[in-house]
Amino acid sequence: MVNEKLKSLNENYINQSWQPTVDDYREIAPGEDLMNYSFNYSRMVDGKVTIITGASDGMGFKMAELYAQHGAKVIMIARREEKLNDAAQRIRDKFDYAEVYPYAADIMDPEKTKEVFAWVKEKFGRLDVLVNNAGAGDPCIPDTSDDELIDWYVDLNLKAPMRYTREALKIMLPQNYGHIVNIGSINGTRPLCGSVYSGAKGGLNTWTKSVAIRCVGTNINCNAVCPGFTVTPLSLNQESNATETGAAKKARSVDYLPILHKKSTRNVPTFPIDQAHAALFFGSDLARCITGQIVNVDNGQYL
Repeated sequence: MVNEKLKSLNENYINQSWQPTVDDYREIAPGEDLMNYSFNYSRMVDGKVTIITGASDGMGFKMAELYAQHGAKVIMIARREEKLNDAAQRIRDKFDYAEVYPYAADIMDPEKTKEVFAWVKEKFGRLDVLVNNAGAGDPCIPDTSDDELIDWYVDLNLKAPMRYTREALKIMLPQNYGHIVNIGSINGTRPLCGSVYSGAKGGLNTWTKSVAIRCVGTNINCNAVCPGFTVTPLSLNQESNATETGAAKKARSVDYLPILHKKSTRNVPTFPIDQAHAALFFGSDLARCITGQIVNVDNGQYL
């Protein structure tokens, strides 16, 4: 169990008027003789119960596929049930040992969110990895961002990952173990397209660091992978990740890719597998001592 002084992160600790001792750390950290130095690189997340949102296509699908390949029990979250089931079956067909569990849910629904985590806890008894991947960008400038657009994109890109993280911590803190991986965007630190999207992803970066600070002294870490332009159906404007609301239609009406390419340092995109590799690393025990980090995976596009 986590040392209560470290777990509470009370005001005295935050103000550094109390400092943990060596004995405090010994209570929460494994001894060197218990650490696994023979890491299995072919099964990097073997047996880990993992939730991945937005898992029916694009980056989320590739993350689910890669996690399953490396031995995780993957709960795939997406809204459209038929498409999600098809995606899960594609993974099973590719890896006959894959353990994938499609769960149709709208991540913006607070009650459905609680239902997802209650189901995971009942079925598996634990949660090892959360990958907050689901998201969508808007190409609008600040003065064209109406209330409907702001509400929808902030809810999807920021509030939903916050809720999923909150529910995940309710499981991870008592078990004193977990990896939280937020999929942000380079636009969260250097806005290029999508004012609301950039603002939400900037908030997700700060949220990532806040969660990491909360989990100091535990075996839980939180990091963010920030893609640059990545070739997915959504980024190519081939399909919408939103419901057909006015906000979604408005966002789809603007082609921002030429702007992005013009302002990028290198006109070289990344692909879903590139983001999946980074997410796999942060969900594995190779990253157990890395937390609060915002890592750009953008092929140098915005240098």
